[in-house]
Amino acid sequence: MTLLKPNEPWMQDAETAAQRRHGTSGHGRPGRAARSELALRNAMEDLMRQRMPEARMCHEMVMGARAVRADLVAVAPAHIAAIEVKGAYDDTSRLLHQIGMYQLCVPEVWMVVDVRHEADAKLIRHLLPSVGLIAADGVTHLSHDWSSDERPVSIDVVAEPEPRSPVPEMALEMLWAEELRSACSHLRVSVGSKATRPAMIKSIGELCSLSEIQVAVCRELRGRDALWRADAPVRRRA
Repeated sequence: MTLLKPNEPWMQDAETAAQRRHGTSGHGRPGRAARSELALRNAMEDLMRQRMPEARMCHEMVMGARAVRADLVAVAPAHIAAIEVKGAYDDTSRLLHQIGMYQLCVPEVWMVVDVRHEADAKLIRHLLPSVGLIAADGVTHLSHDWSSDERPVSIDVVAEPEPRSPVPEMALEMLWAEELRSACSHLRVSVGSKATRPAMIKSIGELCSLSEIQVAVCRELRGRDALWRADAPVRRRA
């Protein structure tokens, strides 16, 4: 099962991911593009910590049947919010696809975009009005001198999200094989020792309610160890 492109390293934090996406300055320091995205990402993480204090914050989480990777995911005991960040120098051509895939998997989805991309984001909200939108100036707060202190970025909540029901199978697709097996055990869904991921997803989907599935998915993601940048795992209870 391929979760990442072969040329992408498995372990890296959000700052490294931003640098790889946008490149560095001539001195090997993060360029303005990487710093712009990272500033928006960190500002959104602060906001989500205020709104969802029980949530575990996870960066760069694969979802959408491994087709997309959310910049930030807040995982509470029974609720998940996925956030896509587009800095001033990002390309928004894939934003509609990314947001649509997130909506299939989790109940709450946000776009956090630099003001340069606000018009594009509003067009997407016209098609997907349940998606939350935050606009921010991800550039003018940046210092030109790397050694200077940079001001925190300010964000503006343009539209609140309207949580909606995800597709159960797509929510379960976020889990790895061993996590699905753990979910089956926790939900008392009987599967064989050699059951495949599709078989376990099918069994859970047929026997469990959406609310039960959501809690099970949250439980597994809150306990996952292998994440690029995340809060400490919340150990699963028996």
